[in-house]
Amino acid sequence: QVFSQIRNEHFSNVFGFLSQKSRNLQAQYDRRRGMDIKQMKDFVSQELKGLKQEHRLLSLHIGACESIMKKKTKQDFQETIKAEHSLLEGFDVRESTSFIEEHIDRQVSPIESLRLMCLLSITENGLIPKDYRSLKTQYLQSYGPEHLLTFHNLKRIGLLTEQSAGETLTAVENKVSKLVTDRAAGKITDAFNSLARKSNFRAISKKLGLIPRLDGEYDLKMPRDMAYVFGGAYVPLSCKIIEQVLERRGWQGLEEVVRLLNGNEFSVSGSGRGGLGAVGLAAGMSYSTLPYPDSAVEDNPAWESQRVVLAVFLGGCTFSEIAALRFLGKERGCKFIFLTTAITNSARMMEAMIEAKA
Repeated sequence: QVFSQIRNEHFSNVFGFLSQKSRNLQAQYDRRRGMDIKQMKDFVSQELKGLKQEHRLLSLHIGACESIMKKKTKQDFQETIKAEHSLLEGFDVRESTSFIEEHIDRQVSPIESLRLMCLLSITENGLIPKDYRSLKTQYLQSYGPEHLLTFHNLKRIGLLTEQSAGETLTAVENKVSKLVTDRAAGKITDAFNSLARKSNFRAISKKLGLIPRLDGEYDLKMPRDMAYVFGGAYVPLSCKIIEQVLERRGWQGLEEVVRLLNGNEFSVSGSGRGGLGAVGLAAGMSYSTLPYPDSAVEDNPAWESQRVVLAVFLGGCTFSEIAALRFLGKERGCKFIFLTTAITNSARMMEAMIEAKA
């Protein structure tokens, strides 16, 4: 019962909820005072067992919260969150790259370092060659040459890649760099590489509004959108696509997004009155299907409130995506059913890349 009430909440709201639950539980225990024998007998036979069970569950969840808080309040955690937000928004990328280098040199965590490098690569459409070589060398020196295979695995699936500058820009860059000092040439190289790349993530983020633009702080107690699962910083891409498809009842108007994702969308209309079809997108490692109304039910106002949405993820999905879609379901008056090959997260994915053999 406790878990069902907090599983979709942002962590910042959980401890307050558990504290209130604990006070309510104590108040129920205190009712024993002043009871006569019959009332005490009824209390023991009808309520005491349930109260003890609730007390055990509260203790379990409070202990879990305390364990999470120990990590959450560490300086490294706060700095990592700041770097992640900067990378998502495209601000202070050079500063974030320096933070990743420091993270590797201090050997804070091999998994966390890989996560940050992958996030940098995804948001910047690959690392510029100089940064890729530098980060790779530092990582191998800190954590061992056996991770050469890890880099190969990450590159193969497109999570950690190296940019290739355009031939025209490279030729111009070479001519210009001969006229300046080595230090200036390095800066020019960065500038040309930056000019040559076009981040698909930035384009998709802008097109779909993945990064909320807010005046003031994001209210996690009264979330306004699915971004609450990441503290108001980011709406999961898969969830935003599902939201858009449900709004548009198909892929119309999302052609540019599909192109940027290098995906293949499809839609199949149902047959007969009330029949259901499906729309889907195959892109990279994930795949999802959604109910799609035929013309017989498309104009029925009751369809919006009665529908059940089956979301299928091949390759796995995260608890954050599930929580975000449950929030969307509440907002839209529909129920989501999830079918996935695995429940995963970034750490598990990085561990799989480390353990995978060629």
